[in-house]
Amino acid sequence: MLASMDSLDLVSPCLFKYQNKNFLVKDKLRPADLDALQHFEIHPTDIFLVTYPKSGTAWMQQILVQIMDAANPDWAEDATNRTTVPWLEERTMDNPSRERPDPRIFGSHLPPNMLPLGVKAKQIKVVYVWRNPKDILVSFYHFAHSWVLLDIPQSFEDFFQQFLDGNVYMGSWFDHVQEYQNARDQLNIHFVQYENMLKDLRGEVVKLCAFLERDLTDEVIDHVVETSTFKSMKTNPKANYKDLVETGRYRTETMRKGKAGDWKNFFTVAQNEHFDNVFKEKMSNLPLTCIWEIKE
Repeated sequence: MLASMDSLDLVSPCLFKYQNKNFLVKDKLRPADLDALQHFEIHPTDIFLVTYPKSGTAWMQQILVQIMDAANPDWAEDATNRTTVPWLEERTMDNPSRERPDPRIFGSHLPPNMLPLGVKAKQIKVVYVWRNPKDILVSFYHFAHSWVLLDIPQSFEDFFQQFLDGNVYMGSWFDHVQEYQNARDQLNIHFVQYENMLKDLRGEVVKLCAFLERDLTDEVIDHVVETSTFKSMKTNPKANYKDLVETGRYRTETMRKGKAGDWKNFFTVAQNEHFDNVFKEKMSNLPLTCIWEIKE
């Protein structure tokens, strides 16, 4: 095994807890390595895409890459989005330190207190995508069946409770969203709601360009939107992580539906009531309004 397992605070055979977040046992990073990320060298032009897992990460990767490709033609890499936007805290396949032209984009699920210190000090642009947690739970449940680094859930009931207890990869959704909301005055952060992207993708792309200070023509924005629809991404090998299925990192393709309200096909009435009670108790102090479904 990679480094000693004895010292890890195991949540499950695949996850260990550190700073109240859960990390991958099968990845190379250990608590000391995660601490060292605080000193990761940050360039003033860096951009961070931060999400809780299954909140629309691959979707926003695609949008950011398209915007930056259009704004910096000499920047474009003929590579997958995953390579262009490497993960800061995963080493199973990413190398965030490799030489890349500025502006560099990084992906991360880390909470604000574990990000490199330069993100706050240099007021790096952070794009935070959040999504209604019922759909995240369902998406995560399917993802846990696919990603070889995670435990396969025993049942939906089991996973439902694990999610509410924060015993899943990266810990509690409730904590993650709260921590970023609470840090909004310290960070240079732009919040994007997944469901708003479903309702008005163009409008959200326009707001994102303004935040990133990238002045694109209407025609180019149309192109970004067109190439960033769920339908377009599903058939685009640069966007859909197909290579990870081919190399055995995922057991199945992971782009499922890209909708709001799929949780209704999985939650029982009792589960939904229980979830609502937990949500109310944990999130009552936040000025956030979740969009639980979008009628098609």
